[in-house]
Amino acid sequence: MKSILDRSFRYTSSTDTDLRKTFARIRREQRAQARVQVEDEKLRKVVPIRECKRAAVS
Repeated sequence: MKSILDRSFRYTSSTDTDLRKTFARIRREQRAQARVQVEDEKLRKVVPIRECKRAAVS
């Protein structure tokens, strides 16, 4: 979170904000992050067949 003392901080008045859009953006970002995590889990759980055969032979 930016500090008020940070030069890049820009104040936005409450009349210029739209909470509906803000929360919609946050939900989209969370869904995208959840999809990435699910894809990562799928990739970690998939074991190539060749590796399974080697493990069974060993």
